[in-house]
Amino acid sequence: MVEGVFSFHNIRQACLADQPAGWYHCVRTYAPLVRQWLQHYFPGQDQTALLTQVFREARAQQAQLWRTFAGTNEKEFLLHLRRFVFEQARASRRTVPETPFTPESFWRLLEPFPLLQREMLLLSFHRYTAEALSEVTDFLPESTRAVAEQAREKLKAQLGAGVGPDFEQRDHDTLFAAIDQQRGDNCVLDKTYVRIVDGQITWRGREEADRHRENCLYCLNRFAEFREAHHFFHKLPPAGDAEVARILAGLGVELVGPPRKKRAWWQRLLGA
Repeated sequence: MVEGVFSFHNIRQACLADQPAGWYHCVRTYAPLVRQWLQHYFPGQDQTALLTQVFREARAQQAQLWRTFAGTNEKEFLLHLRRFVFEQARASRRTVPETPFTPESFWRLLEPFPLLQREMLLLSFHRYTAEALSEVTDFLPESTRAVAEQAREKLKAQLGAGVGPDFEQRDHDTLFAAIDQQRGDNCVLDKTYVRIVDGQITWRGREEADRHRENCLYCLNRFAEFREAHHFFHKLPPAGDAEVARILAGLGVELVGPPRKKRAWWQRLLGA
């Protein structure tokens, strides 16, 4: 057990200095979120080994997870962490899932819907049920089901009768990996998403960001992923000591406990 309170900035600096306490708090704080992503998006892989591998790669190359983060706060870091986790998980996959979509064809499916419904539909293709989506977002399950049904009818017209009732729940990670590569020079910055969620943006700034998302699949998906990351980070409790110890052992990080406090003379006399 490592004593003391570590803020986000403390963790960042300690990990960059490769201090064991930094990696302890990094794993304790972020392992539950990483585990959530791996279990949800990569269920066919060895979860225990993959979770340890993610943190092993995070520490490798002079703490590359932290060294490559250019943001300033924890909420921005969650998106950076998500991308890092997915890069590691995708690289370890033995088979690549097939999807009938390209970013262009998927955008044609979303385009007829208003912005909020596009986000709702997009998250459903991230394999979230209507009930789960109601927790991640402010959408009611009934609204999500209605929009998904409309989209399913459009898909049947495009792809034929092979579109089943669970089509959006299949593994479309190949599609989202392609979308991740479409960031343009004018795309919304991650820190802008943070300001939107925190209510620290002007109406003009919010309108500009929304207008851009209306015409940009990358930013539409990025903001949806931010909402997902923000939700689960605050919902999940920190990792337990046993899990933290197991992951740190896989990293080769050895914790040194705090020095024992010198006992009073009467405690030494009594053997206390």
